[in-house]
Amino acid sequence: MTETPKRRDIWWWYWAVTFAFILAAILDWPTGYTVVILISAVQLGHSIMKNGALSAFPVQIRLVYLGVTLFGFWPGPRLVVFAILLVGTGMMVFAGRCGIAMVLKGMPWNQGRDLQMD
Repeated sequence: MTETPKRRDIWWWYWAVTFAFILAAILDWPTGYTVVILISAVQLGHSIMKNGALSAFPVQIRLVYLGVTLFGFWPGPRLVVFAILLVGTGMMVFAGRCGIAMVLKGMPWNQGRDLQMD
């Protein structure tokens, strides 16, 4: 399993700040949805620069996460999707576990690869 991210690690801060803005959005600050999407896009870009390929496991996680956050633009399912993201992001911030990573590990294109998170 993954280690709990350290607070000195930039990746932990991305998740922690994202968690705070998801919570703010759910607590009726609609701009929070857009901020979460922007943070996710920046985190994806940073991960691509660090890992150098879209196929890198950390990039896959952030790509899926950004895709899910885009539901923030659609008012209908927004609250439910972001409640799920709140739980998943909270898992990452407080326990160092990533549900998206657990699912991606089982995908055929990741079989036999060394799957390390940042």
